[in-house]
Amino acid sequence: MCVWGEAWSRGPTINYTINESVQAQLASLADHAAALAKDNPPKERALIAALQKRYHQGGGKGPGDTAYAQAMDAVYDAYPSDDEVAVLTADAWMIPAAQENGRDHLDRSVQILEQVLQRSPDNSAAIHFYIHATEMDGVAAEALPYAGKLSALAPAASHLIHMPSHTYFWVGQYRDAENANLKAVKIDGENVARLKPKDGVFGLPYHGHNVQYGEAATLIDGDAKEGLALAAPQLQQLAAPNASSFLHQFEFVTAYFVFGRFASPQMMASLPQPDKALPYALAMWHYARGEADARNGDARGAQREAKNLAIGHDDLAKFGDSAEQVQTMVDIARLVLEGRVAMIEKRWSDAEADYRKAADIQDTKLGSFTDPPTWWYPVRRSVAAALLAKGNPMAAKVEVDEALSHWPRDPQSLRILADCQQALGHSEEARQQNALARSNWLGDTAALPMAQL
Repeated sequence: MCVWGEAWSRGPTINYTINESVQAQLASLADHAAALAKDNPPKERALIAALQKRYHQGGGKGPGDTAYAQAMDAVYDAYPSDDEVAVLTADAWMIPAAQENGRDHLDRSVQILEQVLQRSPDNSAAIHFYIHATEMDGVAAEALPYAGKLSALAPAASHLIHMPSHTYFWVGQYRDAENANLKAVKIDGENVARLKPKDGVFGLPYHGHNVQYGEAATLIDGDAKEGLALAAPQLQQLAAPNASSFLHQFEFVTAYFVFGRFASPQMMASLPQPDKALPYALAMWHYARGEADARNGDARGAQREAKNLAIGHDDLAKFGDSAEQVQTMVDIARLVLEGRVAMIEKRWSDAEADYRKAADIQDTKLGSFTDPPTWWYPVRRSVAAALLAKGNPMAAKVEVDEALSHWPRDPQSLRILADCQQALGHSEEARQQNALARSNWLGDTAALPMAQL
């Protein structure tokens, strides 16, 4: 079973696939485990037989993964009270769904995990996967009764301390999402002194993810101080040997969003330009500079950065399967900056058109990327801001309601909704929305100019 354990643990996850070479190694391990286990108990032999199916055209998004999940489901049916078998089965169904950005069989994962939690409500593994499964299935709120338990169940495990933020973010508890990641980052800092990883704290698995998710939450709740404290050391990793990978550039992008949103002019002026070997990061460096210019009312500067926001075909090709996502992000960034410029220049119809194009792209192409959200805010709220400035509060309310349906309790969307309600003569509703916005935002919700919403 130790051999089986190695073969299982080196396999694909909801975050990573494995290539054919690794599959071949793990298939050999699984076959070796089967040979060693010919006299083992039936449950153990069934677990090994299921794993043997996983590494034949599997690896995370192949028929072998479905065959493994089906085999594990049969094992679970034979041993329905075994929590470990149940969690492994739920995970087996989640992996192909995650890798294919779909929802097939997620209902089965949720069902199995709920059965475990009914009898073992403090099972940290079940809670971990239940948070993922409900988030992936679009019902994140269902994990809320369990998410808060992880900090007490695993107080020294930074990844599990981070995990509740996957639930908190999608129910509109952005401050709680931020705080969960700040705690996880603190634990990482304590662990680095003990573990001494080669690449420092960013050499710890998932530290960059904890930082990025914390940054994403600060962008929504307005915590400039903590957002910049997270983003600054992350951008110091631009010179790291593996910085050019898509995953690392994806993490850098969120840090650039933070700088564009919160950094002072002095901080922006000292923000170094990424090397051309980091084309995605370079594009978002231009976006950050453009956001900062727009924040300061500099339409010319924002327009200049928008014109520089591009990525070449050859550079794009290097991202392989992620190339479409990179191009999508660059397109949204450019359109958002053009919308900012139009808002500053009071060209409301042009701003609406630019923002609407960006929002439509975000909704159609990035809707399934939520770990954290690839684009940092709902652009639909910018469409609403432009319509409100144009004098059409009814149409603006339609747009901001749509934004809030996906980003509940986003304070800046609530601010726009309050303005819409006030313009429509609904003073009490406006008062309520403003109060809720203020409770979710650090600082004055009215301080940001309309061009930055």
